[in-house]
Amino acid sequence: MEQWENGRHRRPLLGRRRMLTWLAVGTVTAVGGGVALRQSLAGAAVTAAGPPPTAAPAALDESGRKWSDAKGWGGRAPGPGSAVRITDKVVLDTDARVGSLLIDTGGSLVFAKGRSLTLESGGNVEVRGVLALAPDAAHTHTLRFPDIDEHRFQGGGMTVVDTDTGLWVTGSGYLRLDGAPRTAWVRAAAELKAGDTVVRLAADPEGWQAGDELAVTPTAPPDAADFATSYDLVTVQRIDGRTVTLTAPLQHAHPRVSTGGGAVFGAEVLNLTRNVRVEGTEQGRAHVHLTSSRPADVRHAVLSRVGPRAEGKDSWNGKPVTEPVLGRYGLHFHMLQDASRGTVVEGVVVRDAGSHAFVPHMSHGITFRGCISHQTWEDAYWWDGPSDTRNPQGPSNDITYEGCVASRTVFEPNQRGYRLTGFSLGAGTGSTARDCVAVGVQGATGASGYEWPETSEGVWTFENCLAHNNLENGVFVWQNSEHPHTVTGFAAYHNGGWGIEHGAYLNDFGYRASVLYGNAAGGIAVHALGRDKGTVFDGLLIDAAGQSDYAVATLKHQLDGEQVTLSRSRLTGYRKAGVAFRATADGRPDDIAVLDCEFGDGPELWLDPDAPAPKQILFRKAGQSAAVALGKPAPGLAAGPWNAATGPATAPTPPRQVALPALKFTDSAPRTGRVTG
Repeated sequence: MEQWENGRHRRPLLGRRRMLTWLAVGTVTAVGGGVALRQSLAGAAVTAAGPPPTAAPAALDESGRKWSDAKGWGGRAPGPGSAVRITDKVVLDTDARVGSLLIDTGGSLVFAKGRSLTLESGGNVEVRGVLALAPDAAHTHTLRFPDIDEHRFQGGGMTVVDTDTGLWVTGSGYLRLDGAPRTAWVRAAAELKAGDTVVRLAADPEGWQAGDELAVTPTAPPDAADFATSYDLVTVQRIDGRTVTLTAPLQHAHPRVSTGGGAVFGAEVLNLTRNVRVEGTEQGRAHVHLTSSRPADVRHAVLSRVGPRAEGKDSWNGKPVTEPVLGRYGLHFHMLQDASRGTVVEGVVVRDAGSHAFVPHMSHGITFRGCISHQTWEDAYWWDGPSDTRNPQGPSNDITYEGCVASRTVFEPNQRGYRLTGFSLGAGTGSTARDCVAVGVQGATGASGYEWPETSEGVWTFENCLAHNNLENGVFVWQNSEHPHTVTGFAAYHNGGWGIEHGAYLNDFGYRASVLYGNAAGGIAVHALGRDKGTVFDGLLIDAAGQSDYAVATLKHQLDGEQVTLSRSRLTGYRKAGVAFRATADGRPDDIAVLDCEFGDGPELWLDPDAPAPKQILFRKAGQSAAVALGKPAPGLAAGPWNAATGPATAPTPPRQVALPALKFTDSAPRTGRVTG
């Protein structure tokens, strides 16, 4: 063990031999090359990708010397000005404050599990060995960074930067944040009214305790004031089974919403408390940065006041705005490639963050289960985008988001939050988003709960996800994709824009067995025409619930492509028409087939008189055998109820019955557990 008073750790300058090694591993294009480079830069031996990703976590060794024993430190325990280096096994058994901390290869720092402990560091904590915060359920472990100056942050990639204070896991270091399990979120079992002090839940709140902080999500329709921001932050006074008594009354109403498709949604009640904490302060935000070759275990921890920001070059209304610091996010897995396979992030909360919450950037095989992002700036679940629209995004493969929540995602200023999203479904293969929730996402044009971004095509398994009470859209697609994509079992209710806004130019998406209810702009906006097989909306329930003029509307088509099909669906609750054809004169004409759909009251279709003559609009109502083609009426002729001329046509498929969705949503986050081993 080593320490230096009022000093900082400095890496030795790269000698010629080490520089040649760096250059050599830097030219490796295989998966292991990036890992070897990270190990070399972090001072570890240049080896292959380290332990197999499937290796069980090592049992924590609590037999080390006690931090409080001054003899182990050469007669004087570290203090606030100490730059501490641990090369042996140490057990933290008392609160402590240091200037900085390096846990070297072969060293370990394990917080004593039977005590509530806080370690504060004025500078970086770097882990090349082992750092473990794993208290029993009755105690709390905290790693805090109290003296951060965000103005000094530089940002960057692989190496530790002295000025960028946070938790760094490098070389072959192992991080275990392993708190007591809590059910991350549960839906309310009944309508909640302003003034209520009791909340009945639809599932068991396992692990919840008196004193826990909860966030109750908004559910009001989009014509209500503050429909996307009316959260309640409350504290638990008592737990009786599924009944939670609060210390103070709710300030907002949170109605249950019956969307159809067999689904009734109560407000999500998010538990934001964990007994493992990594945190900055209101004056200075920290970050967690992982480049280690060894998979981490991050479970049931809360990372708060993370994601530093810096002064930007732009201004808004004459005032400067801030921007995120590159690479300094809440929980950032940085370019680990296959070394991150087997990593589990479970039951983790990132809250009050100035930047992205969960970032698996070019890091494969990471599972995020039952995680919550709440009150964070920038896209919550994200990885670095491409440098420009001409270059593809670097992929992260086999990422899983299961039962995760993006809640209250914001931007500065909100009017500039174009395409802000809760979940950015980026490039890669084999990734899954299932049973997730996006709620309260703010932003401007194109903002959404879930986004398929341009130049970042990834084919995702996307099932049983929910978007509600977002300021703009539920789903936003802006891709020119080359592969087919399927969205199934999706629900979007009470969003301020569209349930689904689908672009960009040409792609093949299949939306199936989904429900779009009470979204302010409408159920679906169609920008893109199809590529190859064409985009299909099949077996949907689109209920405008009196919120919008149209259930479905076409908008500007940039390129001429294949037909878009809306089939076997029910459209109802609209004020003017079921489907509005509104292609713009500066784009390509509509090419749409509406087949075997049911409609509510009012015209089924409406052809905008300002739209150009369509390439083809086919219509066959459910229960009918004959199809018709819609066109612009000739001058002087009556347009009919659809503002269109009609003629006989042949549909590409025989008549089929309407296939309404039967949604299967769970009312709580998935069960999670502690690390075994």
